[in-house]
Amino acid sequence: MTVPSSATGLDEGKPAPQPGTHFVARQPILTTDEKVFGYELLFRDGIEDFFRCPDSEAASCSTLNSSMLLGLNVLCDGRRAFVNCTREILLKDYVTLLPAGQTVVEILGTVPADDFVVAACRRMKEAGYMIALDDFGLGGPREALTP
Repeated sequence: MTVPSSATGLDEGKPAPQPGTHFVARQPILTTDEKVFGYELLFRDGIEDFFRCPDSEAASCSTLNSSMLLGLNVLCDGRRAFVNCTREILLKDYVTLLPAGQTVVEILGTVPADDFVVAACRRMKEAGYMIALDDFGLGGPREALTP
């Protein structure tokens, strides 16, 4: 069965993405007065608005790779880039491949606030990175990351 291009979201006359092609989605992060402060960069492996692989480590690494290849100015129009970080990405300091003045280290909600993570956050902060906590709630187990 052939699916019409209008049903797949592809424009007629444009070729389908080649295997191995990577996509980066960007979700605006707004200020209280609804101005764009930055963009959360999200890895996508196709034209769909989701990532099929449940491996958040692979998604974070792919976003870092794409960010370095394309450049944050291109991806974020000169605004800050919020980059999702797993525990391993954070502990290995991979995010330091991106410039501190443009990058916000967004720590995923699955990352525990253990001593290693707290130390990594301190390193990032001392290096000039902003830190954002994804899915954070006051009084929760990750409150140790707020200082």
